[in-house]
Amino acid sequence: MSIRETDPRARCVRARPTTSQETSTVTVMPAVDWNALPLDLIPRIADLLLSDDPIDLLCFRAVCRVWRSLSPDPRSPAFCFRFPPRRWIMLSDGDADLTVPQTFLNISTGRSLRISLLDLYGHSILASTDGLLVLIQEETFLIRIFNPFTHLMVDLPRLRLKYKRERYAAAMSFSDGTDNNPKVVLSCEQRRLVLWAKPGDHKWEKKVGYEGFRYNPLFIEGKFYATHRSGRVWSMSLCCDLLSELVCPDWQPDWNNEVRRSYLVECDSTVLLVRKYAVSRPSGALIELYKIDLDNNRLVLVESIGDHALFLGPTRTLSVSSKDFPSIRGNSIYLGTDLLNDPVVIYDLKSHQCEPISGQAVIHNTVRRLRQSVRPFTLPDHLITYCSHLQW
Repeated sequence: MSIRETDPRARCVRARPTTSQETSTVTVMPAVDWNALPLDLIPRIADLLLSDDPIDLLCFRAVCRVWRSLSPDPRSPAFCFRFPPRRWIMLSDGDADLTVPQTFLNISTGRSLRISLLDLYGHSILASTDGLLVLIQEETFLIRIFNPFTHLMVDLPRLRLKYKRERYAAAMSFSDGTDNNPKVVLSCEQRRLVLWAKPGDHKWEKKVGYEGFRYNPLFIEGKFYATHRSGRVWSMSLCCDLLSELVCPDWQPDWNNEVRRSYLVECDSTVLLVRKYAVSRPSGALIELYKIDLDNNRLVLVESIGDHALFLGPTRTLSVSSKDFPSIRGNSIYLGTDLLNDPVVIYDLKSHQCEPISGQAVIHNTVRRLRQSVRPFTLPDHLITYCSHLQW
């Protein structure tokens, strides 16, 4: 992605004659000389842009050399890991063609950008987290973190995949300014495997059969959290290699009504736990939603999420607002392809009813392509594909 600099010099424009006898001159207000902006304001403006959306800083730096010299360099690893493009996601239609520019969407504002990813030649996208892509180089098995907006790549240790189409979920601890090397956690459902490493390490640390961290890892307040199929939530402290503890230990699963799957998702600055049951609960709910109170170590039942909608898939989860995206149904949960018999369904939290929204959602069974993508795609199609995608 490139942004052209503009010439701030003012010009006077003379209008063309309206008749052969009459001419008129129109003076255009001179363009603002942005170089004359007080220098002490530039870092303050840059800080405000960073607190909202780091991508705005790229446009800010493109105005002139003075602004660029007085604002943080987004191409440095320290900047990338301290200010990741958290609310940006890469949309995929399932065709996995990285030779053409890809669409990136800000799920908070609705802003979208088309970005060329030709730098990824010879790579596959293994996972994504907080706007960053986790790549694997196909020949060397080198794992890399890639910022699609600045094209910064940071190397991680090699990881040889056991199966060609393994499904990985990723989470990353971001720097607070004192540590520029974040830890990256990868969890693989097929292998019941959890790996973690940081830039500069020579190998991945791993734990096999560690079911407590199999689903949807998130990094929250200095710890990684993930959920088990039974509905339990586990945490891992960054100061220890893999010290785990059970969140809300007093809760016991109801083995008479098995939890088929559980998910963690961030929604409006809170962490939600979603439990999908095999059969409806006494309340009639097939899905129960809880807020995780980390301060008091307890679960709080949630009956409504207002205008928000949750998108849940095997490796990723999203929360979007129907106010920002009118085509999304609020107070609902969009479920990926491996949750119910229907390929894709929408679950209404008020009526506790499931409604199929796609009859032919699965285009690949991880071994071969089953059918071509059916266009045009709706926004829910893109979001549920993002949450359910294997590899690009």
